[in-house]
Amino acid sequence: MSGSLAVSPCLPTQVLSSRLAGVPAQVWARVSQSGFIASYLGAQLPTADLAAAGLGAPPLRGTGADGRPLVITVTELSPPNSLSLRLCSPSQATALRLAISACAGGSRLTVLHQPDVGDPAVLRLTAQPPGEPGAAQHTPVPADGLASALARALPARLQAGALADGHALQEAIAYLGETVTLVAALCHAMSPRQGYALPVGGGFSLVQHLWHLADVEQLGWSQRFARLLVDVEPVLPGVDGDRLATEGRYQQRPWRGAARRFIAQRRRTLAALGRCNGALLRRPVHFSGQASTGAEMLAALLAHDHEHRVEMAALWPPVTP
Repeated sequence: MSGSLAVSPCLPTQVLSSRLAGVPAQVWARVSQSGFIASYLGAQLPTADLAAAGLGAPPLRGTGADGRPLVITVTELSPPNSLSLRLCSPSQATALRLAISACAGGSRLTVLHQPDVGDPAVLRLTAQPPGEPGAAQHTPVPADGLASALARALPARLQAGALADGHALQEAIAYLGETVTLVAALCHAMSPRQGYALPVGGGFSLVQHLWHLADVEQLGWSQRFARLLVDVEPVLPGVDGDRLATEGRYQQRPWRGAARRFIAQRRRTLAALGRCNGALLRRPVHFSGQASTGAEMLAALLAHDHEHRVEMAALWPPVTP
């Protein structure tokens, strides 16, 4: 993201990621200003503090990079971690999500730009059938439907931030269980030699994504929600995914074992979440060096899944060696 932030509105999905100096709150103070959004889009927008205006504020009306009217509505605010916007022009509606997370040396800002279109036919899952949390019952995902399924937008209820609500918790479990199904589908559809092509603009290959998901699930998410069930104000450290990728030499390693490990560890996470309720999710935690709650930690997990799923979708189908 260093340099120009302009993005073509005709691209179906674009993900940009950059490591920035400053803690998430400092980065949030910058990106929640309309000037930052205008710079990213190449648009003309009135000056506004999107965080201060809040949900339900009148939409911003300006001019897009193509000179046509542009209307921007805030759809989700979770300071200092995420901001979601709906961009409406005469020809299309798109979604813009900015996610901020602490990392070594500062914060990582990930910007996701994709069509604001739900596809209910992409995948229909029950993420927690009786007796085995996370082992989803589903119609198999065909290889030619994997990109659409991976890039599916977070359900609106999960973008609203009230994850201590029982219905939202079940929807979150379903979305996280869906990721299990999609990784299993990747295992079925991809040969052992595929998935190593690196994206032109930088970022992980499919193989690196699978190793990252496996390590972060084992070292992070599965332990965090298990401790939420038993500890009072647990201190839950972050996981430096960039360091793990370098030290683990993800790009040089076979990937099937990583995919299987992710599936096993995600089922542990889902089993813990299946025992949670609103009161547990409202418990205070210290997550990645910041005061937080179980619900905010769940929101971070959902954002992490969504970010990696969209980036993986952009790499599917893989190049055949």
